[in-house]
Amino acid sequence: MKVDLLRLLLPPWSDGDASRGAVQCGWRHPDGTWRDGGMLALDDIAERFRPKRVEVCLHPGDVPTAGFTLPPLSGRRLQAAVLGAIEPCALRPLETLVTGFGVRGSDGTVPAAWVGRDVVDGWSSLLRRHGMVVRELHLPAAFLPCPDAGWTACQVDRWLVVRTGRDLGFTHWLPEGMDRAAGIAACAGDDAALPALRWVGAGSDGDDVAARWAGEGWRWSLPAGGSGAGSARGAALAGLNVYAAQLAAQGQALKRQMAARVKAAFPDVPVVVNPVQQARQQKEALAAGAQPSAKGDYAGLARAAASLLSQAPAGQVQGLRYTAGELRIRWRDGAAPETEALRALQAQAREQGLAVEGDVGTLRMKVASDAPAAEGPAQKGPQ
Repeated sequence: MKVDLLRLLLPPWSDGDASRGAVQCGWRHPDGTWRDGGMLALDDIAERFRPKRVEVCLHPGDVPTAGFTLPPLSGRRLQAAVLGAIEPCALRPLETLVTGFGVRGSDGTVPAAWVGRDVVDGWSSLLRRHGMVVRELHLPAAFLPCPDAGWTACQVDRWLVVRTGRDLGFTHWLPEGMDRAAGIAACAGDDAALPALRWVGAGSDGDDVAARWAGEGWRWSLPAGGSGAGSARGAALAGLNVYAAQLAAQGQALKRQMAARVKAAFPDVPVVVNPVQQARQQKEALAAGAQPSAKGDYAGLARAAASLLSQAPAGQVQGLRYTAGELRIRWRDGAAPETEALRALQAQAREQGLAVEGDVGTLRMKVASDAPAAEGPAQKGPQ
């Protein structure tokens, strides 16, 4: 008979020996329903069905899948970022792989898959010799029905194949002695509620055996004739560059935040170059009782005046006036310090690199001419 659409689930690739093995198949009836064709040799499949169109999915043991969290990119930049993410996960050099990926989800995750180029070339050649030409290779979950809610699953050899959404699914190796229900529970996680699950394919009842082939709407696959090794390597390097640029931008933003916090905590630091080191130096200096170097602007002199006059009775200062590097403090009538108190204040000011002089009712304060530059305590600069 001649069928409109034939689907094949390939066995594991074994360097040409697959031509002698059986392949699981299913076909679509003219009324749109699906029939399970069982396990047949490729020669028998080609002779029996004479398909107009063939769709093929790889064995789950041949095609690893993963989800990668990536920035919102598009086109070549997204492809490059995916290849850069796949490269450290693959067990083979990138130029020996054929790769594919889906649409970036709302959580930033991009589903991706990869397979050895020798597997793709081998199956393409073998199918072509049997009169079945394919341009793409699907993932194992692509032929499963898309669930309205929950998951759809089947078992292929010792692999669980699960479709979780329109373009999403995964495969999971089932260890010897573990039943598939326990395997699904392990996939969901110990603390996660198990989604509603529909089993299809072998081991299911009634129409669910044929439903294993009835999936629609999956929008991404692996090309049967991939790009050259040079372009793959170039795209991978571009992907790593995109990722590196993203990390660099995040690092610069973090450094700016740290510098702002250091400046807020230690306003006497004129320029923040190495936030961690400079904050440590300021903290150590304060712990040792060191005073910050004097600054001749209004803010620096005002802070110094507040420190020097902290023991003065409240309400004794009537006003402040700053002119050309000098701060004038005007006392209320009768509040100016006596001679001994003024001398003590001047001695304390000298320790902070300040010069203080007293006039009638006024205290004049400025940076002493022999004071060190205002670079913060024990400032060594970034190493």
